[in-house]
Amino acid sequence: MTQLIAKIESFLLEAPLEAICSGSIFYLTMNGDEVDEYNTIRTLTERAVRSTSQKIENNKRRTKVVNILLEMESGYNTIISLKALKALNITQESTIDYTREEIEQNVRILKTKLGSLITNADENLYGALKKNINEELNVSELTWRDPIASTVLSDDLEIIKNLNHRQRHTFTEPRENMKCEVPRLISSRVDEFVENFDKIDNSNHIRNIVYDKLWKEDEFELLKTAERILGVLGDVWCNPAFSTRAMSNVQSEGTYITDVIMPLLRASLSDLPNGYICLSTAERQSLASKACRNGGTGKVKMGKKPDIMALEKCNGKLVEFLYVESSRIVCSSTKKADDEIKLWRELLDGSSYISSACRPICNQFGVVGIQVAGEKIYLNVLVNDASGIPRYFHLDHAEIPLTSEVGLRTKALIRLLLTLRNIIIVNKNLLKQAMEQAVSHLPRNTSPSPIVTTPEHDYQ
Repeated sequence: MTQLIAKIESFLLEAPLEAICSGSIFYLTMNGDEVDEYNTIRTLTERAVRSTSQKIENNKRRTKVVNILLEMESGYNTIISLKALKALNITQESTIDYTREEIEQNVRILKTKLGSLITNADENLYGALKKNINEELNVSELTWRDPIASTVLSDDLEIIKNLNHRQRHTFTEPRENMKCEVPRLISSRVDEFVENFDKIDNSNHIRNIVYDKLWKEDEFELLKTAERILGVLGDVWCNPAFSTRAMSNVQSEGTYITDVIMPLLRASLSDLPNGYICLSTAERQSLASKACRNGGTGKVKMGKKPDIMALEKCNGKLVEFLYVESSRIVCSSTKKADDEIKLWRELLDGSSYISSACRPICNQFGVVGIQVAGEKIYLNVLVNDASGIPRYFHLDHAEIPLTSEVGLRTKALIRLLLTLRNIIIVNKNLLKQAMEQAVSHLPRNTSPSPIVTTPEHDYQ
């Protein structure tokens, strides 16, 4: 029932205006050729209308959604009549679904890689992972939505959680090395800003750096970045669009990205010590996603279009190394889940695209993904290990303080954004070195992205 309600909510929020009517609801919720029972669908629709009517800012759409409840009986009778006339039996062109074959092949590839030891530390970990996959993983239940179906070992998988302490430590070491303890100077400055807000009158290159749990800038530089971020929050806290919960909830995704998300990212990633990057919200498809979708198909398909991308021209090649997916301030569970899937798939495409051009240091360089779901922001990174197996890490998360009343959230947000900056500084260095080496030593045995094909009806 919950899935049906979410399906109806998504339809009411996103469907073309002319498609919104009670008949469409009954058609949308059909179980194969069967129309579900009238009272059941009416009850589900009432719940969906109540939850979505408060989120819709377009008056015409809101009126049409609310009026659906007045038309339920006529819509039901219309669908029943069309079904009797066989007007609903639309023949769809059959397509071959290679998903199951791709998943099984990817699991076999993953097991093979786990049998190829690169370092002594891998021996115990890889053996345990292979054992857990054989004993605990039901391959028949995997779908394209599961990271492991595309050979990604995400740190929230059960087979990872069931490792012993030493094995988990070995697996998550790249993630832990990316974390740094925030200096007391920064914490003190954040506290001062929050407490006194209402009183306030308002390509040099770093070489040979890696992740080692240390900041790549001194406290003075970190403080300057923190000041910029606090300045953005000051602007947001003065913005009447976010002054109350009611006002915030009606803002569009575009407003949220333009007024809050992009300024925070620009503040944290500006004036990098090793050169500029381009943060773009342009409605453009990801080059990495397009390359992976069209590789070897002989067809021209559109790539995914992230809400924000960070790009850099390195040795004449445009490289994407940061992807952002965002919702409105009000985020449904369906939207959050869909964006989670879209984001790790974008990161896997980006990693495969970079690997085709150069070979950054394993267990170090990682493509970064940020998800904004409502007022929560998540920092993720996908790193290839020595065997070329992608490891997906949920590195940090925080809540975005949209008003000074929730200023206590600020310190966690500062930590996340400073960590992002530190990662980008290291990644730029690692990518530049890899690109320079690729001029004389081109990558060999490059493999296409192992990502499982998205069924056409699910493509996002």
